[in-house]
Parts: sequence; C-alpha cells; structure tokens
Amino acid sequence: MRNYLLIIICFTVLSCANKEETSPKDNPKSIEQNQRSSQDKSQISQIVFRDAQGNLLTEAEKDSLLDNTSGIQALRRINDNNTEYILFKNFDDLRGFVPDDTVDNLIQEYNLMQSGGRGAVITQRIIDTWKDQKLPKGDLNMLDGSVKSFKDFEGKILVLNFWYIACSPCILEMPYLNQLVEKYKNEDIEFLALSFDSIPDIKNFLSRTEFNYIHGSIDRNFMYEFTPVSPGHFIVDKNGIIRDILIGAPRNTEQIYGKLISVIEKIKK
Repeated sequence: MRNYLLIIICFTVLSCANKEETSPKDNPKSIEQNQRSSQDKSQISQIVFRDAQGNLLTEAEKDSLLDNTSGIQALRRINDNNTEYILFKNFDDLRGFVPDDTVDNLIQEYNLMQSGGRGAVITQRIIDTWKDQKLPKGDLNMLDGSVKSFKDFEGKILVLNFWYIACSPCILEMPYLNQLVEKYKNEDIEFLALSFDSIPDIKNFLSRTEFNYIHGSIDRNFMYEFTPVSPGHFIVDKNGIIRDILIGAPRNTEQIYGKLISVIEKIKK
C-alpha cells in the first residue's frame, strides 16, 4: 500500500508586493544578472493546487476555499519540482486524474483507519510489503560475536521476533514466547529475536529476564524496514519466504501463544 499523506486543508494567504525595478536596457551586466535570476527561480520548488480533475486553481478559486473548507481533503504528491495538493471531497472524484490503483489504496487506507485506527493501516502496509517475499540480505550481529544473515537460518521454519528493551508489550509476551520455544524444541523450528539495542544492553537485559530465543542485534533502520512497530512476528518457511506476519501485541497478551501456534502449524503442512 503506497504511503500518501491525507490532510484537512487550512489555507494561509500569502501576499507578495512586486517592487518596481530600474530598467536594465542600457546595462548588459544587469540584463545577464536578471536572466540568471530568472533561471534560478525556475528551479525553485513551487506549491501547486489542483482540483480533482487536475485543473490548476486560480487565486480566486483558492481564496473561495477559505470560506468553505468543510469536507475538503488533499492528496499531496511531488511532480517534477512542484509539490502539488490535489483537492477533493470523495476519493472517487480523483478517478481519471490519479491512477485507479492509487484511489483504491486510499479508500482501503481510509476504511482501515475508520475501523482499526492508524495501527491497522501500518499493519496492512507491512503485510503488503513483506508477505510472500524472501527475507533480505543484511547483517545480524549475534550475541556470541558472530555475524550471520537470514540465509543461515534457511532449511528450517523461522519464527522471527522484532523487539527492543524499552518496549513493554514486547516484555509482557516473553513468557508465552518461551512456552512456544519449549513446545517446539524437538522440531525443525528456529526462534530468532532481533533488536536494535546494543549487544551489551541485550546481554544485560537477558541476565535479568528470561527470553529463550536466539538473539541478535541489527541496525535500527534495517529493523524499521520490516516494521516500525514492536513487537512484530514474521513466520518464515524453510526457503526463507515470509508466510505470515503478526504486528503488535493482542489486548490479552497470552493470545499471542495461540496465534503463533496457529500460523506455525499452517506453515508446517
């Protein structure tokens, strides 16, 4: 799902007074400077307002919106050097100007926002990005000092947990994740927990809290490529393909145990 910014428009009227300039007709240097100035201005990013059919709004049309902003939304996009705001009331108004798949994505995001809030939108974006995709390349700095990659875990089902030390929901679910490790201890399933915390900090945390996954540290940006929300669970098949994703903690923390079992058993078949 593409990331588009939807905002309720509040317009600020900016007025610019044009100053009269002395004619440069007898001054070649002045002419050259003015030409260069015009070229420089042409490179400056402009803010453009269009209606849902793609027509540029006149100053009068923009001013009229100051008196009637009810129900007006805007889709922001970058077009060449311009930042464009496409004004509309209903998403379907955009059809014919914005590609249909973009409109469909906007409608889906809006419905998700209405039913599940921002979390539902983020979760769907993560699923759209990663489900049925192969785990990417990247360094996993393990607690024993070795450096591994996801390829090192191929050949077994991999249950991947993204967490960090200051994440309270992550910590609350750890007893249930430990039960999961115990349940599958005799099967070809690996349990790997990755955090952007430093190796010393992870070791210090584990000296006080039982968390029986294999542990590693990864770059924060690399972790956020997977999910900006923790905890996050990615269940991966033996070929390194992400088959299911669970983002966030359920209201009843113990439910994570059953949810993960259900996904693991489905992948085992």
